[in-house]
Amino acid sequence: MSYLEKEMTKESQLIKEIDGGDFGLKILFLGLAQTGKSSIIQVIFEDRPPETTKEIQATLGVRRKLLEFSNLSLNVYDVGGQITYLEEAFVDLRESIFSHIKTLFFVVDASKYHDFNLAKRYFDRAIKNLSEYSPDAKIFILSHKSDLIPEKERIKAIELISELFEIESYPNVAIHETSIFEPTLLVAVEAAIK
Repeated sequence: MSYLEKEMTKESQLIKEIDGGDFGLKILFLGLAQTGKSSIIQVIFEDRPPETTKEIQATLGVRRKLLEFSNLSLNVYDVGGQITYLEEAFVDLRESIFSHIKTLFFVVDASKYHDFNLAKRYFDRAIKNLSEYSPDAKIFILSHKSDLIPEKERIKAIELISELFEIESYPNVAIHETSIFEPTLLVAVEAAIK
């Protein structure tokens, strides 16, 4: 059993103890490395100023936090975006990670077009796992870090991601342009959690 599997087993037990066996609102953040997943969590759910997120260390493995948002208790899972951690989440920890999901936020760095194809492969795998373990989950693709690209490039990024990820094929998938420095992120998260 790997280190992450042991940690996930401990976390699953902790959730059962805290929630009396009910997983409550489990929110999952997935995406490649350095797409801004941890920054989103800290800015939106922990009220951290966006300017301070450059200090955040990369997520190693899977990080789980019990947080409050809009009077809701959330179990927020942040999967490290390095390929090693993604593979472990998609293979060894598949059932633990993808069970009981209310909302998946799949984060794509809008400024890194060269990563879109790799992100699409993990998105497809996430869809497959959710269909097995959490078929009613809402899925939100965040075209994130949009503040790093010019306005006309933002629209192009959304269009490219929408087309590549074939979002019109999925009734429960929506895409939002977001930035931790703009209200777009809060709007997307509020829509997803409700």
